[in-house]
Amino acid sequence: MTDIHIRTDAAVISAFNQLIDTVNNLDVDFVISGGDQVFDVMRGNQAKSDSLFALYKTLSSRIKVPVYNTVGNHDLFGIYPESVEDATHPDYKYEMFQRYFGDTYYSFDHKGWHFIVLNALDVVDKKFIGRIGQEQLNWLQRDLAKVSKETPIAITLHIPALTAFDQLYPEPGKQNDGPELVDRDMLLDVFKDHTLKLVLQGHLHWLEDLNIENKTHFITGGSVAGRPTWRGTKFGPRGFLLFEVKDDQFDWKYVEYEQPSN
Repeated sequence: MTDIHIRTDAAVISAFNQLIDTVNNLDVDFVISGGDQVFDVMRGNQAKSDSLFALYKTLSSRIKVPVYNTVGNHDLFGIYPESVEDATHPDYKYEMFQRYFGDTYYSFDHKGWHFIVLNALDVVDKKFIGRIGQEQLNWLQRDLAKVSKETPIAITLHIPALTAFDQLYPEPGKQNDGPELVDRDMLLDVFKDHTLKLVLQGHLHWLEDLNIENKTHFITGGSVAGRPTWRGTKFGPRGFLLFEVKDDQFDWKYVEYEQPSN
């Protein structure tokens, strides 16, 4: 599931509880959240932002299986110019997320697969950008050194590494001549000798499955919150992806957890 955008709104909380009930009835092994757990902490306000993370953590604790969280742009504390807090604040950027959920990038193994959750966000001139960064790439190389080249790998990141969204929905006046993830090619190069089966992406609030060379699927996972956030379903209904995995093969379907309201 991705782009939950939890906020202190009774309708939003009710919808998220519906989602949790749906997940709990599916007998899944675990859940991955693809980023933007909350909406939003980029504009600062420590007390309000802290309450959003606390709310999400309390609600998501009802999920009966482990939940692995990915950092998203709306989870970056105090990065916008209008924020009262600045880079000197102890919760700045990743720190509030880390206080609640731990490291912004990490890996784990499950039933023969290797899963890697990445941090695809950085901040430049008080704006977020899509970037993995050299320090994380170095960590990734060390992590993969321990993984057999035949082991199927799934990675999760918030900013898409590959998408056709901008080609289908170009923004007037915007140059759409490169990936939003500025070091995308460096990231994918790290996996050239490994079996990268799945790249799970968020951010765009739409559903997409790109099968590249019949080797790697780049899947953008729709949105729990819809688009625009909790005000509509422009690119399809609110929902999440359900994967069924056998050996190194997988199938997926999109699960709607509510009837669209518009």
